[in-house]
Amino acid sequence: MSRASQTARRGSSYAHRAGGQRPTESAHADLRYLLDQLALALLPRGITPNTFSRLAREAFIRAASGHARLRNGKVNHSKVAALTGLPRKEIRRILNRPSTALESDSTTRTPSERVVRGWLTDRRFLTRYGRPKSLALGGKKFSFEWLVKEHGGDISPRAVLEELVRSRTVRRTGKRLELQAVKVPRRGNRLGSLARVIPTLVDGLRIASRRSVSRRDSMLYRLRLHAATEAELALIRQRCSSAVQSFLDGLNESLEHELTIPVRKRASAHALTVTVLLVDAGTANREAIGRYEHR
Repeated sequence: MSRASQTARRGSSYAHRAGGQRPTESAHADLRYLLDQLALALLPRGITPNTFSRLAREAFIRAASGHARLRNGKVNHSKVAALTGLPRKEIRRILNRPSTALESDSTTRTPSERVVRGWLTDRRFLTRYGRPKSLALGGKKFSFEWLVKEHGGDISPRAVLEELVRSRTVRRTGKRLELQAVKVPRRGNRLGSLARVIPTLVDGLRIASRRSVSRRDSMLYRLRLHAATEAELALIRQRCSSAVQSFLDGLNESLEHELTIPVRKRASAHALTVTVLLVDAGTANREAIGRYEHR
């Protein structure tokens, strides 16, 4: 047996959890940890606290409305207010708003987004042909500092400039600044690769939220392998990836041949998804993860 596999066997810890409670330092310690990780993932993608707060309020209202429907199918706004603690006026506005309504709240935009939008739409910062002017960094009028003061809010012009230069939205030409964008940026899906793991997170939440989950029928499993060196960790990571792929391929092949249910032409409404996550606790967050798991 190789040293890596021996180390993995000695250091492995296997947990088959079924909704058991973890001791916490406070009532919201687990939730705080989850939000910390969400913030670390969302902040670089331009999701502001205001955006997150607005979306969270809407989500809680929609969830509460599912528990507050009258016999005629209408939502009892008073019960939603009692469940969420939000005012009925806001509840009514959100529930009556079309699902395709465009985002119009400028407070959900980052300061750099507001500055770029102002640079592209404010006549004072446009040429006679409607093109964004090149701006001096400082000055009382028609400068970048003035632009940030007008559209960026209470934030340092230097901080906004560093972000715009980093994203290659603005470039320096001598002592002046030029905007590279030619139109107001569209706000699409900024989650990028993060969107790929959302179905897995949703599946995990649904499994953990089942009230009747017992140790016998739980579908949450966890195996943690420890390595003494980076080389051993790389070997374990490679073997795990290969083993998981072989397991999924074999599972798919065996079930396809063993099941005797005739194949239907149309897609079935019933499905089971098998998801495996291989998480490498890197140097940057290893201490935080360990502190959370050993509370």
